[in-house]
Amino acid sequence: MHKSSACDDLPLLMMRKSIVILLAGLFASHALALNDAVSVKLEAQNNSGQNGIASLTPEGDTTRVAIEIPTMPAGASQPAYVYLGRCGKLSKAPKWRLEDIRDGRSVTVVPVPLDVILKDKSAINVHKSAAEMQIHVSCGNIVGAIQH
Repeated sequence: MHKSSACDDLPLLMMRKSIVILLAGLFASHALALNDAVSVKLEAQNNSGQNGIASLTPEGDTTRVAIEIPTMPAGASQPAYVYLGRCGKLSKAPKWRLEDIRDGRSVTVVPVPLDVILKDKSAINVHKSAAEMQIHVSCGNIVGAIQH
């Protein structure tokens, strides 16, 4: 009968350590994702030429939404909102109002955590002006991983 030695068990121990390290890495990246910002590509609508980006950054029980549209007309003030739905199929009423975009920039703190925003299919939509709300100039779907 063959007597097992520490050397015989070495491959099994190495495999177990590898699995533990792999799992630890997966859970570590999962936890880090909770603090990650979500980027939203804003695409021009109605031939506006207004492409941009929005960054949604978790800040505890709130979310900071920063929008940049470098191709926005000078001197314009454009309303922006988070809507339920997707670009092209937005809900009739906005879910959250964002600060108007002026000089191509806007920063708003939305009073909900990022995971709440990510749970709903939602989008950021930018309107031409307060007087022309029916004209959409830029839109981006908010897509990100929901972390539990």
